[in-house]
Amino acid sequence: MVSSRNEQIEILRNAIEMEIDGKEFFTEMANRAEHPNARKMYDSLALQEQRHIEVLNEELSRLEKGSGWISPSSVKSDSKDTPSDSVFRGKSRSNLTMDPKAGELDAIKLGIEIEKRSIEYYREAGTEVKGIKAKEVFNWLVGEEAGHLTILRAEYDHRARSGFYFDTPEFSLEVM
Repeated sequence: MVSSRNEQIEILRNAIEMEIDGKEFFTEMANRAEHPNARKMYDSLALQEQRHIEVLNEELSRLEKGSGWISPSSVKSDSKDTPSDSVFRGKSRSNLTMDPKAGELDAIKLGIEIEKRSIEYYREAGTEVKGIKAKEVFNWLVGEEAGHLTILRAEYDHRARSGFYFDTPEFSLEVM
């Protein structure tokens, strides 16, 4: 269990770095995506990562000032105060790169790997921090990233034609 404020601050800095990397990745993928639905998906994921950055920055600011953790739902969305580039560059947790010539399936697989690593990090962080509110923040992030993972897996299945896509039903349940 992480007992010192400095250790909790370091966990938050690493989490912010991961979220900024994720946002940058999804923004890049939105710009590269050929299919409009894929572009919308990546834009939506980038916006969600921005929200995570806002929550984590608020928690970091509070800890640095000597205050305690707050619930993610208590953080007001105000992206003008949120850095768009990582202030912790060089400490990237993802260490994942993508060939500029990579296809859409490769990009989605990389996104899946990023989300898996995020989930793993947040689960571990949630067990290391003390305090109900601190644990709540990391449990919330695990749930958010698990949702992203589900979306990316569905997109991969759709693109690889190995499954179905949430947006396109295989058949109708409506009675004519």
